[in-house]
Amino acid sequence: MDALRLLSRSTGLKSKISRTLPQNIPSASGQAPVQDVSEPSTSRKRKRDSDAPEGDDNQPTNSSQPSESEIRRIHKKHKIKIVDLNRFRAISKSSESRKTQKEQSRIFPQPLTSFEQLRADYGLNAALARNISDQAYFEPTEVQIATLPLLLMIPKEEQRTEPNLLTVAPTGSGKTLAFLIPLIEKVSRAHRRPGAVGERHVRAIILAPTKELVFQIVNEGRKLTANTGVTLSAVKKGMRLFDGSTHSNVEESGDDAEVNGSEDVKVSPKSSAIVKADILVSTPLSLVHLLCPSWEEDEGSPPRPLPNVESLIFDEADVLLDPLFRSQTLAVWSACTSLSLRVSMWSATIGSNVEELAVQTISDRQKKLEVPRSQRPPLIRTIIGLKDTSLPTISHRLVYTATESGKLLGMRQLLHPSRPTSKVKRQDENTPPPRPPFLVFTQTIARAQALYSELQYDIPAQAGGSSRVAVLHSSLSQHARSSIMQNFRQGKIWVLITTDLLSRGIDFRGVNVVVNYDIPTTAAGYVHRAGRTGRGGREGGACVSFYTKEDIAYVKGIANVIVASEKTHRTPANTTQSSDGTQSKGIGSSATSEMIQPWLLHALPSVSKSARKALKLHGVESRRAIHADDDEKTKRMKRKARIGTQSGYERRETNRKRGALEGSLRAKTKALHQREKEDWEGFE
Repeated sequence: MDALRLLSRSTGLKSKISRTLPQNIPSASGQAPVQDVSEPSTSRKRKRDSDAPEGDDNQPTNSSQPSESEIRRIHKKHKIKIVDLNRFRAISKSSESRKTQKEQSRIFPQPLTSFEQLRADYGLNAALARNISDQAYFEPTEVQIATLPLLLMIPKEEQRTEPNLLTVAPTGSGKTLAFLIPLIEKVSRAHRRPGAVGERHVRAIILAPTKELVFQIVNEGRKLTANTGVTLSAVKKGMRLFDGSTHSNVEESGDDAEVNGSEDVKVSPKSSAIVKADILVSTPLSLVHLLCPSWEEDEGSPPRPLPNVESLIFDEADVLLDPLFRSQTLAVWSACTSLSLRVSMWSATIGSNVEELAVQTISDRQKKLEVPRSQRPPLIRTIIGLKDTSLPTISHRLVYTATESGKLLGMRQLLHPSRPTSKVKRQDENTPPPRPPFLVFTQTIARAQALYSELQYDIPAQAGGSSRVAVLHSSLSQHARSSIMQNFRQGKIWVLITTDLLSRGIDFRGVNVVVNYDIPTTAAGYVHRAGRTGRGGREGGACVSFYTKEDIAYVKGIANVIVASEKTHRTPANTTQSSDGTQSKGIGSSATSEMIQPWLLHALPSVSKSARKALKLHGVESRRAIHADDDEKTKRMKRKARIGTQSGYERRETNRKRGALEGSLRAKTKALHQREKEDWEGFE
């Protein structure tokens, strides 16, 4: 209660004590995630201690099937587009327009409107259905509404075959659950087949680009496989897949990584047994080294076949089929020789080139294995919302800082926001400041380490000091990376500085602000970075991108993504009414004033194809590492772009003093060794 307002209610005076506005941010405790943007008040995930009635897993409910018009209405409401690519390719040579061809190729399967239908309509394993309920999932998200009916086989429809699937859905929309549920159910049914008792081997493979994402998938999968008889494991050091094969001893295949908070013990080569997990989760290089230990010396050597693998899942498929991982991914793909193999690809951004490569690879494989055309499974593409756009529940801000020192100043202003001292009331005076946790992205490991050195002591000691700031990149050991991830999820770390290592797939549900300290190298990279906030439909997240004069040539792609996401947002859901009748918006507001202005979009230069390719491969030139073959002008430009508050003279003086100390220490050590040699004359 406002005491001043209570005491002065008869005097006509107004209280000048501003009321704290409620913040609608991802880290707010007790906030239920929202999935449907068009209906922001609908909760998608119920709390475990809620009094809402639970459905009986063992008592299937009788649900009436919706009509075709209702199915079309549901697809339109959730912006679901499902296309049969085989049919689309067959009619692509017709004279009709491309839009008409796509419309003719669309299919409308029965949607999944509730997880209770999994037991009633699809005969889901009772333990799996119970695990889904225990994890407080009761209403499916848009991607689950569309894809689960495609991948789950109805027992009565034995003539229908499981398709190959290509799915494009926004970040944080529940893609992991969408491919884990059908996969676990498929393996569980394989165990229940007659004669399959005691038969254990790898039946499915899930590929992910980073070890952090691998362990996250394993953790989520183990929650769903409890008491189902299905086993799931990540590739680790010392594993073997075949009799007589040498154990994997490469760094990529895992150190003593932590899964579920416990340290995995390294398996000694002598005692390592053959892996008999049903589902194997791995990075491409780790699995390639298990299939072909000499692959790095000779990439042309064929990997050992995996004839029993019937499911191959690509999480973040556009990265796995990118030139960086393509040869490793295709090597694993070629090792899966089963005629009944089904491939599903999942990502928030899948370009036309990646889609064409995937379709062509599937077609070539079917021809190589001589699969009859009548037995080839359908190829389905599912798109949720607008393709390659960011979440509409996130506030996007482009901040021009001119120089590198301006970016550091802007970063410190985010960490320590200050109120305007002017008595004139400004429009954003009631806007609450950003609150941690922050996830900060840089272009390189060196820049992440340098920014960490600058911000390490910016948090006051009373609030935890340097322990609240951390840096995470691929140069750290897996044990250190797992520890930092765990502390960040538990809220012990407030500011996490990283590279693109954490930009894809990692689920940080409480991140309030994503900061692009260095702009991403692609528009797809921006979508994935921004997607680390606003997970599971949570509103109030913000993505702040700093750019300097060196970045102006590359910003237009990011601006186009922001404008596209702004168009999909209907009305800001987090607008609050203040006591004086004015409307205020939190940091997660999608107000047009905080988005891209039309004049800025027209003023930004278009990026050439060669510039986009160079940016994707190497990043902004001024932020690359200094090489010996760089000319003096390039070296000077790169030195100027370093992160730090020291001037060039101060940095040179610091380096000179450090070099002098190291030289003095070396001279003293050398003199000491020389004196010891002179004193020692040997035995007489």
